Amino acid sequence: MQDLKELILLLTQHNIHPLKHLAGSEDSKLLALYEGIAKGKFHTDEDAAAELYKGQGGTSSYRKLKSDLRERLLEHVFQINTEQSHYSDYQKAYYDCHRQWVIVRFLTGQNANTVALTLANKLLRTSEKFDFILLCMDIASYLRIQYGLRESNDKRFREASQQFDHFRKVYDAECLAEELYTTLVVRTVNNRSAQAEVHNLSGEYFERIQQPMQEYQTYKLQMYGYMIGLMYYTSQNDYKQALEYCEQAIGFFKKRPYEARVPLQIFYYQHLVCNIQLRQFEAGKESAKQCIKLMQEGTFNWFKYRELYLHLLLHTGQYDEAADMLQRTLEHPRFEFLPENAVEIWRIYEAFVYYLNNAGKMGQQQKSKFKLAKFISDLWIFNKDKSGMNIAVIIIKWLTLLQEKQYGKLLDEVEGTEQYCYRHLRGDNTKRSYYFLKMLLQIPMTQFDRKEVESKAERFLEKLKSHPLQLANQTYEIEIIPYEDLWEMALESLDKK
Repeated sequence: MQDLKELILLLTQHNIHPLKHLAGSEDSKLLALYEGIAKGKFHTDEDAAAELYKGQGGTSSYRKLKSDLRERLLEHVFQINTEQSHYSDYQKAYYDCHRQWVIVRFLTGQNANTVALTLANKLLRTSEKFDFILLCMDIASYLRIQYGLRESNDKRFREASQQFDHFRKVYDAECLAEELYTTLVVRTVNNRSAQAEVHNLSGEYFERIQQPMQEYQTYKLQMYGYMIGLMYYTSQNDYKQALEYCEQAIGFFKKRPYEARVPLQIFYYQHLVCNIQLRQFEAGKESAKQCIKLMQEGTFNWFKYRELYLHLLLHTGQYDEAADMLQRTLEHPRFEFLPENAVEIWRIYEAFVYYLNNAGKMGQQQKSKFKLAKFISDLWIFNKDKSGMNIAVIIIKWLTLLQEKQYGKLLDEVEGTEQYCYRHLRGDNTKRSYYFLKMLLQIPMTQFDRKEVESKAERFLEKLKSHPLQLANQTYEIEIIPYEDLWEMALESLDKK
């Protein structure tokens, strides 16, 4: 069902209606399925099958109907107009070059070799300008065969062979950079805790990719190479150096002969991360302004940017704006197509905004269906990230139980949380979280008496303050709201006891 939802959403966004010829048909299950999905009537295959094949046991019939609809939708994908203004020149060239390449291969198959060869030479020049290296390699291989076997043109054959060898070397370098970067990322995507392994590997990979980066100035190689270098600096929490490296990457991609929108998005985004970590919020806002100019609504990077901007709003106390951004993001039609780890991050933010709302920190009270127990049970990924995002989950659980005066449940949490602190938060990368949880533990241990709590927690608060966020060896995502601010809110909950 998800693939059909995504295809229908894509075509609808481009004003393409593949079944309009069936409009008015009284007995078209294909149209009924399409409209049921488009209008949000069918959320699952079970819903659709039950409605369309009432009591007919139509499982196999429904599967065929789904397959037919998928084929119809895919036939219309190439009708999408990629010449619209929101596409960059790079994106337009990408789609156009690959269409042209299909035409070249089709013409060749139809023995229209002269026109195919002319088109291929022109296409190679455009593809090289836009750094489509794999396509360049394919075209050079094609030209080598054409000039060597069909035309018997020795000079053009040798030129094509040299071009192919060059593009293959560049492509090998790009593949290496991609492999090294993805090897690093796969270790961190579901685990936000800092890892010595990632730092050591990123340092090793950073060294390996330096020479290819100096030799070949192509889009893909430089993008992955710069991201490896950035990971090397951020994995050791050297955000000052990482900020400078982001600026270097931005400078490179600004000079390309086309708008390199994706890498510029990435490095402006990372520029914002560094400024948040360094508590340079005004500079962070400037990064955000540059980033939003490049974003296409509904893309994965668009959601990641909003996630980071929400973090910035929460750290600067702009809670109403944060709540508004959260709600609009969760209601976006493309939200359901995000990977599960990205969805869980937003659910954690939702829990903190719910807490702020109940704490009276919003100018206008927000309506919410948030349920703490369901929130915790639905986190399949980050409940396992013990030294990473699971910290935020435990903290919001404690704060919410305190806010709701569920003191018995808080007392039940004490032993488990103490063991959690001892097992998972003893490292340098989680000191702030360790001290804050130790502060929260004082609340039930002093029978919820504010004066006693403040007295017992004072030593941990001093240690927390001695490790300011910008110097803490901790992934920025873990501390969704500064712990100093959350502590004041926790004490306010005790005042209302």
